[in-house]
Amino acid sequence: MDILTEAIRWFGFGVSVVPVKPKSKVAALRWLEYTRRLPTPDEIARWFGRPLFSNYGVICGKRHGQPGYLVVVDFDILDNGISWLLSMDVPTYTVATARGLHAYFFTDEPAPSVHFNGGDLKASGYVLGVSSVHSSGWVYQVLTDAPILNIRSIREVLPDLPEPEPQPKPTTILSNPKPLDVWESVNCQQPNLIEAIKRRFVILDFLPDAQKTDPSGRWYIARCPLHDDHNPSMWVDAERGLCGCYAGCNGGKPLDVVNLAAAIWNVDNRTAIERLRQML
Repeated sequence: MDILTEAIRWFGFGVSVVPVKPKSKVAALRWLEYTRRLPTPDEIARWFGRPLFSNYGVICGKRHGQPGYLVVVDFDILDNGISWLLSMDVPTYTVATARGLHAYFFTDEPAPSVHFNGGDLKASGYVLGVSSVHSSGWVYQVLTDAPILNIRSIREVLPDLPEPEPQPKPTTILSNPKPLDVWESVNCQQPNLIEAIKRRFVILDFLPDAQKTDPSGRWYIARCPLHDDHNPSMWVDAERGLCGCYAGCNGGKPLDVVNLAAAIWNVDNRTAIERLRQML
C-alpha cells in the first residue's frame, strides 16, 4: 500500500501521521508537536513522497479540525481479537499486527489509555500504520477493510474496560516551580519499562523549538519550559539524553527524559513514568 496515500487519507480524517525509523516503533522526529497540529502537506510529501520512510505512526487522541477522537484497540493475540470482532454488530477498520490486531474507532468522548485483559487501549501516543514493517519483519496488513466505526464511547464495544488510575490535577508551572526530587531512583524503577520509554521518547520531543548549536547534532539550546523563558536557557545533550537550565530550574541538576516530563507536568517521577507508559 502506498504510504503517501495513507498519510493523505489520515490527514483528511484530521489525524496526524509521523515518520518512524525502519523496522522500528521509534519516531524519526520530535513527534509530540503533531499531537497539537496536523503535519502540513509539504511535510507529508517530504516524508512519504519518496521512499525515505517505510514506517509511520498514526497518532491517537483528539482529531484536528474535526470533532471526536481516534482510539485504537490493540489486541495482543490475533485469535482473541478476531473473536471480539465477530461479536460486534458492525465491523470497523482493522489491521493485523505482528502478534495481534489493531481495531480503529472514532469516538465522541475521550477515552483513557489503559491496559485490559488481552491488550491495550491506545487513546494517546501512536500505533504503526498499515504497510509498516515490524522489527520481526512482519508487515502490518489490512484485516478488515471497512470504514472506521464512529461511536459515542469506546465502552460501547469494551464495556468491561477498567477505569484509569486517577491522575493529579495539572497545575500551572510558575517561574519558581515546586522543586522535585528529580533523582528519585528513576533508573531503578521497572528497568525494562524505563528502557522502553527512553527508546520511544527523547528530550527533544518535549522541546519543539530546540536548535542545534554544533554541527555534530549533539548539543541544542531551547527555551526552558519550566519558567517564563524569553531567551533560550535550556541546554540539551542529545548524545547522553540529558538537559538542564542555565537559569537554575530544578536546582540546576541535569534531567533525563523522565525527569523533564515530570517537571513539565509538575508531577512526581512515578506518575510521569505511568503517563509515558500509556503513550508508548
